[in-house]
Amino acid sequence: MAYASLPQFRSVTNFTVSDILDAGVTALIADADRAVVRLTTTEVYLERLEGNIDGVNVDFRTRFRPIADKDANSSVDGDDVTIYYATYDSVTNYLELGSGQTVTSIQDKEGIIKMQTAPTNSTAEAGVFGIYRYDSAGQTSIDVYKLAACYYLGYIVAQKLRGKVVEHFSVDKELREDIVKTDWLNLCYETLGLQDKLFLNNSKGLGMPMMSVDGSTNESYCDAKRGSYCRRDYY
Repeated sequence: MAYASLPQFRSVTNFTVSDILDAGVTALIADADRAVVRLTTTEVYLERLEGNIDGVNVDFRTRFRPIADKDANSSVDGDDVTIYYATYDSVTNYLELGSGQTVTSIQDKEGIIKMQTAPTNSTAEAGVFGIYRYDSAGQTSIDVYKLAACYYLGYIVAQKLRGKVVEHFSVDKELREDIVKTDWLNLCYETLGLQDKLFLNNSKGLGMPMMSVDGSTNESYCDAKRGSYCRRDYY
């Protein structure tokens, strides 16, 4: 199940089947969902999780929370995180992550991840590490995400119809004025409460963020002070 949906998209935008067929809209939903996820969450990469490693404990906690719905299926579960039981190479002593471990459940608000098997001092001698995303501004209603995703979907469709995106649709007629002038991206940002992020004023000057179709930007950074994780922001 996705955030954006064809019925809601048709309801909240003015695109008709004459502009784009249902199949064309449906093919773009995943891009819109990814954009909303990246706009509202922050990725934490290989954070050492809190929790006892004693062969009994299966609960580990993230530093940042609530844990986000990374795959935009309206629920937070094991598919939204990747957990490793890390060891050290016997020759080089380099950190080795191995394969991802099975997660049985997640308490997203508390940041608690329950594992299927308890790590031991030998299977996780270097620690338990996780990759996940958290809600940057606290937990937001799924209904808000769904509406924002439909607006972002409108932005993608408009860009394609204008010929601004590679592999755009061929348009053999003049675009309607309401499609050209409606600022779908701004509507998405306003829905998410991110309108102050839309027009940036930084050391590089004034301007719009460089947005790809899936909502990613080139902005990223690692918190080198702590050395235990890398955090990437996408808004």
